[in-house]
Amino acid sequence: MFPRTYKKQSKLKRFFLKLLNIYAFEKETLNIVNPNYKNNSKNFFKINDKSFLLSSGYLDLKRKINSLDIFFRYSPSNSLWNSSDRWKRIIPDINKETLIKVCILSLKESILSCLKKNNIKININLISDNSNDNFDIELKKILNNDNFKINFYKSKIKGNRGSYLECCDQAKKAKDLIFFIEDDYLFEKETIEEIIFTYSRISTILNKDIFLCPSDYPFYYDSEYQTSLFIGKEFRWRYVGESLLTLIFSKSILYKFQNKIRQVGEIENFPFEKPFHQIFEQVPCLAPVNSLTYHLSRAVPAINENWIDLWNLNYNKLNQLQNNGGP
Repeated sequence: MFPRTYKKQSKLKRFFLKLLNIYAFEKETLNIVNPNYKNNSKNFFKINDKSFLLSSGYLDLKRKINSLDIFFRYSPSNSLWNSSDRWKRIIPDINKETLIKVCILSLKESILSCLKKNNIKININLISDNSNDNFDIELKKILNNDNFKINFYKSKIKGNRGSYLECCDQAKKAKDLIFFIEDDYLFEKETIEEIIFTYSRISTILNKDIFLCPSDYPFYYDSEYQTSLFIGKEFRWRYVGESLLTLIFSKSILYKFQNKIRQVGEIENFPFEKPFHQIFEQVPCLAPVNSLTYHLSRAVPAINENWIDLWNLNYNKLNQLQNNGGP
């Protein structure tokens, strides 16, 4: 054990603070810290207000989150199996339409879980790529809820690049946070709340807007990043230097780097997401340690191995909806 030096506290000072019902002072500003919350010896979080961690104390969340606009692009006409072995989906006997339905149902469950406890505006923007009217109607039925708004757009250009560029076009209408989502990601229930709070907290600490990638990819552990760990809500987050195309960023980042962001769909890149990786050299991108989403197109969706339980849970919910006359 290395020796430690403890600073003695003034008993007189503590007595007067207690007498005046003052919790503490902020060292930098000497402002009184006297929160109106009963902490009861546990961490405390309130979106757009404060966080309290037993390990580090109170943090005023100066980066407020006004709204979250989700851009979910999907293409049910793409065959699951017309690709190289490396990229085949790992759930056997599942067609693309079922995969999309299960994934979007898991997203809805995560949104509703967040809205139960937090007052924040969330919009879902569906970007259809070479879909059909019946399937579009089914997705709208799955998402139907009074707690968030649904917008629908058809991609003007067919294909992966076209639907991505449609997301870029429609994202200009967003008010604050932008979440690009591909159609083959499965969501943990706490994902949306975690990313909203984490964005606010880490942006406050760094005093700048950031990117968040919600997946803990295996390939992150094969690269030497100059990284640091940050505390989110329930997860730890670390700097990464690359991501795929399901990620969160702000409207201000979109405007600052809009030409570079559009290059993903406008020119040939290797890897496909390379323009984002170049932006990450200027704007931090962070990913959770343990995944919040699972990319079902990959041979290994994430580091966690319990994603199959989450798949079965949402797959069974979808079947119940369909058996009860739902979508």
